[in-house]
This record gives sequence, C-alpha cells and structure tokens, in this order.
Amino acid sequence: MKNYYHPKPFWIVAAFLLTFSGSVFTGFLASIFISKSYWGYYFSPPGLPQEVAKFEKVRSITPVSSIKRNNGDRIFKIDTKKSCIKDIQKNAENLKSSCGTGKCNTEYCDSSRIILSLLEKAKLPKKTSYISPDKLNSLYNYLEKTELLYKGEPGYNGELIPDSVSGDLVSKGDGKRLEGIVVEAEDNNKQPYLFIAVNGGQISNDHYPYYEFLFEFPNKSTPKLIANNRFFYEIAGVEGILEWHFMWRFFIVIGFILSIPITFLFIRIKAHFKPQQLLLPPSSEKLTVNSEK
Repeated sequence: MKNYYHPKPFWIVAAFLLTFSGSVFTGFLASIFISKSYWGYYFSPPGLPQEVAKFEKVRSITPVSSIKRNNGDRIFKIDTKKSCIKDIQKNAENLKSSCGTGKCNTEYCDSSRIILSLLEKAKLPKKTSYISPDKLNSLYNYLEKTELLYKGEPGYNGELIPDSVSGDLVSKGDGKRLEGIVVEAEDNNKQPYLFIAVNGGQISNDHYPYYEFLFEFPNKSTPKLIANNRFFYEIAGVEGILEWHFMWRFFIVIGFILSIPITFLFIRIKAHFKPQQLLLPPSSEKLTVNSEK
C-alpha cells in the first residue's frame, strides 16, 4: 500500500517555525537557570539591598579581612592594605585597580560599591571611625550563623589534601577567608544597621563568592538578618562565554540545527497517522458493463 501524502509547503514552514520557537524558548529557560546555578543570579548581579536606602547617618566604615585562629575559629581584623575608603571619601581620582570601581559582573565584584552608593547620595562623611574591637570580634560569628557562607570544595576550604600528581599535601585556597567592608549606620528613627560586604576565597577552581549581609538590631544587641546577596565571579579569562545571553545564543544555534530533522520527523509521523487512500480494483459489475460496450 503506497502513501500518497504530500504536505503543503505552508504546513512544512509552520511546523519548522513551531519547532524552532519551542527550542528558542527552551534554550532561554535553560540559559537563565544555568546562570542562576553557576553565578547565583538569572541575568545580572543584584544591586545593593533596598534597605540600604534607609541609611541616614553613617557611624563607622571599617576595611576588614578574616583570620583563622589556632582553635579553628575565625574572626575579622582591621585591614587597610587593599582599602580605598579614604580615597573615596576625599573624592580622589585614579583609585586602586579594583577597589573603588564599583565593578560587579562575572569577572569581579567590588565590595566598595556600598561606599560609592553612599557618596552618590551625599551620605558619606568625610571622615569616619572604625568599628569597636568588641563588635569586630563578633562579626564573623554573625555571618556563620546565617549558614550562607560557602565552605568550598575539598582543597579549597583551607584544609590540606594530597596533590594528584606529586602526592604532597597542598591547599588550593580557603573559601571562608573573607575580606571587604563593614558599615555601621542608622536611619531617621535611630534604628541601627550593620552592613557587611565581603569577597570570599576560591571555593573551586577560579570560582569566588561575593556576599552582602544587612543586619538590624531590633533590641540593640541581637542582630537580625534582613537582606543579603550571594553570588559568584571568576578570574579565568573566559567568564563571558558562560553568561546567560551567550549561552542562549548557543542554544538558539543548536535549536535551529535540530529543528530541521525534527520537522521532517513530525511530517513523517503525520503522514503515518493520516488516513490512507486505497486504490481498489474495478468492481465486477463495472467490468461487465465495459465488456458489453
């Protein structure tokens, strides 16, 4: 039995467009979910928490980095080596290579963007003190209690592991080593806030976390986390190809290529299920009539 089904060109084009459109939409969803999984956001790094806009008076600004004690506990210490806070307060030009740029993308995120935001809103004082030592010693504990800090993969958590080649014990990094900026501020109602913006060490190969935590003190002593940001960047030179829009373009190309055979497959399936036209031999009565003629 022969199949004499021949689809119209319009149906072929419509089937291809429908298939290709589906692949474009699927590729879009795949690209943003991969971005969310890998970078920590769908499209671009989030801005500062909205609650930062409530800051009316800045009490202290402190550049910090963490250290690990012999007992394994971690605390923050004042660290001015990489800080450009004073330069920003003085409106100095030609700031250090990363600090003071406000840059935040897949290549890096500058923790001083909170300072630049305060400067832009004319809320940055020309001179500020540092946070008190007793408060400073408690900060890292606040962060650990949020359970939002990434420990890092084996070898990137400050622990020693055997090297795969030499067998020597090595440490590739410490994902929980933090450095950044601490800001104490208050709003119009004298409500105190604590804002911590820090870059973490490597948690996997060339993969670094960035954190922002905003605490308020409703009872003047116990902090309450009210907002946070947590995402990643890489220092590898090929970060751009992993951004959502590049991945989407890649999926579009793959979808276009695959849509061609899928379209013809649909046509074959439609032809298979289409009612077949059977060519029957002439009836005996018709043969008799023809013979009489």
